[in-house]
Amino acid sequence: MTLSMVIINADDFGMSSTVNRAILSGVERGLVTSTSIMANMPGFDHAAGLVRERSDLRGRVGVHLNLTEGRPLSEPIQHCQIFCGADGFFTFKRERPLFRLAKATKEAAYEELRMQLQKVVEAGIQPIHLDSHHHIHTEWAVAPLVRRLAKEFRVPRIRLTRNMGRQPNYLKRLYKTIFNRWQLGRDAGLSNTDLFGDIGDMVFHSRAGWPAGKKIEIMVHPLFNDEGTLVDYNRQPLQWQLEPILRQPLHLSPSIAELQS
Repeated sequence: MTLSMVIINADDFGMSSTVNRAILSGVERGLVTSTSIMANMPGFDHAAGLVRERSDLRGRVGVHLNLTEGRPLSEPIQHCQIFCGADGFFTFKRERPLFRLAKATKEAAYEELRMQLQKVVEAGIQPIHLDSHHHIHTEWAVAPLVRRLAKEFRVPRIRLTRNMGRQPNYLKRLYKTIFNRWQLGRDAGLSNTDLFGDIGDMVFHSRAGWPAGKKIEIMVHPLFNDEGTLVDYNRQPLQWQLEPILRQPLHLSPSIAELQS
């Protein structure tokens, strides 16, 4: 049986020092193989310091691009009402599909995302992938900006839009298939996984049988609950949720280099 390669990626590295410690705990326990850092959030410096100090984090960090929470790093986007409020903080909620942006807004969004990536690189981190907070990079108008950045910064992979779990109607499934192939896959000159979703999506997807020979990314958001237990964002213990997956025949992988082999 050909083993599937599985990335278990922890989002929100850099959100806060508390979140950072939860993600580090997931890495130490073998529950997390890679993580995605947020350049504009309060815990960034702490997260970057952990990457410098910890050999088990090096070569395992991507960038969690952000246009939906916190304060931007650049000034022009603060004047774009679609993304920011009067106080200059991000307010975009993805309530409706974003198919196009005005030229000035597009330029401001690109500059903000570029500054986030640049800040990560200047901290001594070479990103192994790009993804985004609240999946903003899967908006049709934003995806080309992220592809441009991937090429500029030589990042080999951009996370797919979710294609596991309970899928919506046929038209939306078709849209996701086209989006993943044309915007984020080989047609866009990128390497990628075959499947992406959270733990629940993976468990649902494997009910008919564990997929063999696939490249899979599973998204997690480690946190500590009030009792100090490591949980995912649904507040259920992370290790307990991952056990049905980790019992399967698979190869845990942190990086695109292994996915390409």
